[in-house]
Amino acid sequence: MKRQELKVFQSNKFTESRQEFSLNEKRIMQFIIAKIKPTDTEFEQYVIPVSEIADMANIDTKNMYRESKEIIISMLSKFILLEDKKTQRIKGFNYFDELDYFDGELTVKLHRNVHHLFLELKKDKINFTAYELTEFMMLTSTYAQRIYELLKQYNRSKNRERTIELTELRNMLAIEDKKYTRFGNFRVNVLELSHKLIEEKTTLRFKWETVVKRGRKVHSIRFYEIHIAGKESPTLLQEKAFLLNYVGQEIYNEEVSSYFIISEIKKEEESYIIKDKETKILYRYKSLEALQENIALAILNKV
Repeated sequence: MKRQELKVFQSNKFTESRQEFSLNEKRIMQFIIAKIKPTDTEFEQYVIPVSEIADMANIDTKNMYRESKEIIISMLSKFILLEDKKTQRIKGFNYFDELDYFDGELTVKLHRNVHHLFLELKKDKINFTAYELTEFMMLTSTYAQRIYELLKQYNRSKNRERTIELTELRNMLAIEDKKYTRFGNFRVNVLELSHKLIEEKTTLRFKWETVVKRGRKVHSIRFYEIHIAGKESPTLLQEKAFLLNYVGQEIYNEEVSSYFIISEIKKEEESYIIKDKETKILYRYKSLEALQENIALAILNKV
């Protein structure tokens, strides 16, 4: 499979679970998942050259070779806990049936108990997260890796935003209770760092803000305007729709002391460009307020 074709498909249950992988363990895990075809009905033995992972992550292959033994020992001890919030029922599963390393290659067989997290997702109409593996592999923080996944669920949603309670987010990111207890530290080392890395290394774009309840205590984090670079954000789309309301209206232009009908309107940097319906001449307004004032002036002068 060509590198550019590698794509991750995973159940949202897995995406939102607590994961305690290290940076390179997570890279390996996602590389394994990307080897699973959406049409697969059973897990296969997946052979993964360590050099491919190092190449995709732009890291030294020799370091990956040296770490491989420790990574395998650590990954064999990993398990996933899934909690049903309604019933409070918790289930735990091991990830691997087999994990072997020899001569620069990992041979992996996932455990049948995690079948529902990665196999036949489309057939069973399971809510899943999908993304390109290549840009994910470039992230250099476990927190950035996880926030990237959590937001990739929503870049195609209607509202393209989600709010996560701070305690729940800490759990998803596997942050220990005694780590970053002050929100200022959490902001700098988790939220701001992750936002910076995701914007630098991937095509995912978003904004975030705190949600305060019970006085001044931060209760949740709101992630919003989640979209792909090169595609317009929800704010721009909303503004376009808003500006369309002015097409066909009369406006007064103070510079030429004349009235005309708006045939087209668009935003260009911080200015607004208007086209006269009859003459096709373009006029520039420095702000939305100036544009609205001149539309209002045309209405008042005609009364």
